[in-house]
Amino acid sequence: MKLEEEGVATTEPTNEVEAPSALDEMLEAPAPEPAPLLPVPGIATCLVGEIVDDRHPSLRGRVRVRWTDLEGQLFEKWLPTFQGLPVRVGDRVFLMQPANWPEMVVTGVLDGFARRPEVERDEKASLELKRDEALRIRSQSGEDLLEVFEEASGPVVRLLTGDVDLDIPGTMRVRADAITLEARKGQARIEASDDVVVRGETVHLN
Repeated sequence: MKLEEEGVATTEPTNEVEAPSALDEMLEAPAPEPAPLLPVPGIATCLVGEIVDDRHPSLRGRVRVRWTDLEGQLFEKWLPTFQGLPVRVGDRVFLMQPANWPEMVVTGVLDGFARRPEVERDEKASLELKRDEALRIRSQSGEDLLEVFEEASGPVVRLLTGDVDLDIPGTMRVRADAITLEARKGQARIEASDDVVVRGETVHLN
């Protein structure tokens, strides 16, 4: 029997590899790294730095600040501060770069709620009292007004007049770790021309 070969297609194996398409190359390519954030020309920049020295050797109103810019570069320079802004070593501060100014400016303290150390004051006069001594202040007429002495529990300031008026034109604030108001005889009264506000975790009455 004779087979006709006309019109019969044969497929032979081949070693050729198809070239990847442009889409495949895009999917397999590694993701590009994000471009660093750079300040836009003419736009003010705000950064956060840390105070490393709060006393300039010759200029007032300048502190030494260490900070890192948007490219990760470390800087440490003497910079001006807002007038009257109290800053201390270790404070984190806001740094503003005005668009028309050649250097950064310290504009505020980020850790404003952190407990601040007591400000050291120069001692102009002092008086040493023994445990059995007291400092007493008298009026021109010889009336005893005030006495300062020490007890086992600590210092005591005693007003020696029968009735005392504490008159302050502004606002009075009393701060302590704990406060106790005690009336040894008679009532304890609070009067106000406006609302009386009492705040606390728990308010105990009687």
